[in-house]
Amino acid sequence: MGKTERSVYVAYIGTTKVAFLKADVKTDDRFEVSALSARLAFGFDRGMVKDLTHASHTLSEVVHDVIGHEGHSVLPCRLVVSNACLKNYTFQSSVYFQSHPHSITLKDVRQAIAQTRSVATIPLQEVIVQAVPQGFLVNDLVGVQNPLGLEATRLGVTLHLLALDFLVYSNLLKVFERCDLEVTEIIPSVISAAHRILDPQEKHAGVILAMIGGQVSHFACYKNGILVETRSIPIGADCITEAIAKNLNVDHLNAQRLKETFGSASPKFEFQDELIPVPDTNGHKRYPIKRSEFEAQMNSGLNTFFTEIRREIVALQERYSPTTHVVFTGGGSRLEGFLDVVRESISPTARIGVVQELSGPEALLNDPTYSGILGGLDFTSKLSEDRFAYSDRPGWVSRAIARARNWIFEYL
Repeated sequence: MGKTERSVYVAYIGTTKVAFLKADVKTDDRFEVSALSARLAFGFDRGMVKDLTHASHTLSEVVHDVIGHEGHSVLPCRLVVSNACLKNYTFQSSVYFQSHPHSITLKDVRQAIAQTRSVATIPLQEVIVQAVPQGFLVNDLVGVQNPLGLEATRLGVTLHLLALDFLVYSNLLKVFERCDLEVTEIIPSVISAAHRILDPQEKHAGVILAMIGGQVSHFACYKNGILVETRSIPIGADCITEAIAKNLNVDHLNAQRLKETFGSASPKFEFQDELIPVPDTNGHKRYPIKRSEFEAQMNSGLNTFFTEIRREIVALQERYSPTTHVVFTGGGSRLEGFLDVVRESISPTARIGVVQELSGPEALLNDPTYSGILGGLDFTSKLSEDRFAYSDRPGWVSRAIARARNWIFEYL
């Protein structure tokens, strides 16, 4: 087993949970998850800071659970976010090389991306948190995925931008500042999860990742290996919990426990006479109801939940056909019978996605609840030579072209 070189920390602010993760990076660049803590998101409301003091206390607790009393001044960490405030835009622009054509370098690519970010006309009250390249324009050739080394007089890029409201963004950073944490990158949960769940073949063929949270669901659509669209809706598995709470007159926490223990996405016809203990309004005494009644009481929430999820997926499938394959992840996908329902009503090839190529506790790695924070370990839209698998050292073809180019400009 490789030795540890360093540790990486990731925080997660979701609509119902706050989590903090520590992973060790081995000498072979493999991540090994060593600790994770999660708590209910007290002080937050749907992923946004509602009470600065309570939110800071909640985050401090999960950090302490993971690192204990380790002394540190300011600890750098990555932040994965899930809320309904995430906005999505697509913009493109080009840079021109004023002299003669030259081989595109990583510096040129970064310049094109920086320029496109700077001219993107997003609302003034929003801040860009991620800019994911969808493709490059080299001279007049569109859809280039790796422009490095190509001869060009013009380089363009199309960026998929993900932005947060500035006040939501700044309030989140205030919480981390109070906890002596430095946020090095903010990553929307659906694209961090896609990074560790979807394989290249799925992205190339066309796939939709549906991340089902408590109060929000996110969707990412990939086609030809490119992230073509992301979208969010303020509907999650909590709408099922709320139906149970309202119809059985129990508080939200008890309704959540009932859903997790006895809930099912499809009726259990063979157990309709099973007795389910329901706490009274004081939360102490329990009275039994038949499973048939319990399922009837949660049915309205199930109908709303699956109707809204299906509507968004169908809209993406119609826009980016063919994208029949759907992968579900997030805590909401853990509901018993969930996969059976979506295979029947949405996609017969649907699967539940969990992270790949990580080491750590098996129960954690196989839990779709934490796919977002686990994917945040190493996702980045920032460009590097490694991403393009390109070397600056010119081969004989590059040297020959350079000599020919110099001759043309010198003698013609």
